[in-house]
Amino acid sequence: MSIELIRLDDRLIHGQLVAGWVKALYATSIVVLDNDTANDPFQQSLMRMAVPENVDVYVFAVSQCKEFLRQLGRSNKRIIVLFSRVSDVYEAYTACGLPLKVLNVGGVRFKEGRRQILESLYLSDQEIEMLQQMAQNGVRVEVRPTPFDKAIDFVELVRGDSAGQIKGG
Repeated sequence: MSIELIRLDDRLIHGQLVAGWVKALYATSIVVLDNDTANDPFQQSLMRMAVPENVDVYVFAVSQCKEFLRQLGRSNKRIIVLFSRVSDVYEAYTACGLPLKVLNVGGVRFKEGRRQILESLYLSDQEIEMLQQMAQNGVRVEVRPTPFDKAIDFVELVRGDSAGQIKGG
């Protein structure tokens, strides 16, 4: 198995992912690690319909992360791993041992308690802290909506908070 991308995006599978990342990385599989989706067969069906026929979609609860690694570990698949929540990425990284060297951050929508970081990125202080902890442990956290965008280093972005780069802070 070759994990090509580990991505945080609360939309999970959507056009930007399929048209951009799947094609650019020649991905053959998408793994969704999301508790809500794991318990929603209808949502899983919609996701499978949104990808080309040659791309497999696997859905696991976050607690099944080790199972995902075991099941797909010996395959020759080129995999994109998707998370919708910062807390889920953090759990998979700390409790499951997800081999995370780079975390790609796409979009996270506004919700009560979150503030705007960039145009389509809203995070709470707790979510920022979790991402910073992963970065301190050697994970490169980059904000990059599409493969055609320039990556923005999350740590540098947050460091610029006092300079007014983060909106609403």
